[in-house]
Amino acid sequence: MSISFKKIKTKWGSTPGIRDRKVAMSLSKLAKAHVGVLLTVLGFSLVYLVQVNALATKGYEIKEIQQTITEQKKANERISLDIIQAQSIQNLQKKMDDLKLVRSEKIEYIDASASVATAVRPTP
Repeated sequence: MSISFKKIKTKWGSTPGIRDRKVAMSLSKLAKAHVGVLLTVLGFSLVYLVQVNALATKGYEIKEIQQTITEQKKANERISLDIIQAQSIQNLQKKMDDLKLVRSEKIEYIDASASVATAVRPTP
């Protein structure tokens, strides 16, 4: 019996139709594997491109925000200089003259600890 089994096995192994089917099946499996690898690579490439695009967009936004911050700092410095200039002694003296304010000669302070309020008549 073992002889006939060997003949059958040899017959199956040497049959060109079966061998062609086996090769076709293995090529089909190989093609499916290649398509799977290709789809995986395309998927990772797409994810990579989306992330790079998002990163580039964030970079532009950061640059614009930094430029806005720089402009705001310059405007703040200009305003601070304007405030300092407006509070200068010369400007205050000029504003007093324009408003025709008179410099007070005698200043009397009120004692806050006193329990009774008193009125003081101004001297002419």
